[in-house]
Amino acid sequence: MLVVEDGTEYEEFAKTFLGDRYEVIAARSAAEAVRVLRAEPCDVMLVDLRFERAPQDVLVGDVESTARRLFGGDRSRALRWIKDQQGTLVLAEIRKAGFAQRAVFVHDFPAGRLDNLAKLYGDVHAVASFDAAAIGTLFDEAAS
Repeated sequence: MLVVEDGTEYEEFAKTFLGDRYEVIAARSAAEAVRVLRAEPCDVMLVDLRFERAPQDVLVGDVESTARRLFGGDRSRALRWIKDQQGTLVLAEIRKAGFAQRAVFVHDFPAGRLDNLAKLYGDVHAVASFDAAAIGTLFDEAAS
């Protein structure tokens, strides 16, 4: 299992509650995730949506163009949006690199948003909370 996040909470959760079933490998950015996937085959991914602590230089997304396109030139709002959506932007990079493993977010996405993510990025699922049984079930389905 590849855990993609800017901290360690997801990794610690995965090791504690799913580590007996999956080897847990962590990546802190899109570039690191792609490097890991090229080196280590992973069947599933647990992806954090928000990367509040990540330094700007490791984030996917152009602050300037996002500011112009979405926020009337407001860089701080654009950076906040990029950090709030980083997990989906990272997933886009992983998919562009050719990796199609199941991705699971811990987030209560509205059904329409999750459907859209699946249309864009393939095998994408979400659970509303850190529910090890629900995440494990989604991972097990992907492995079978």
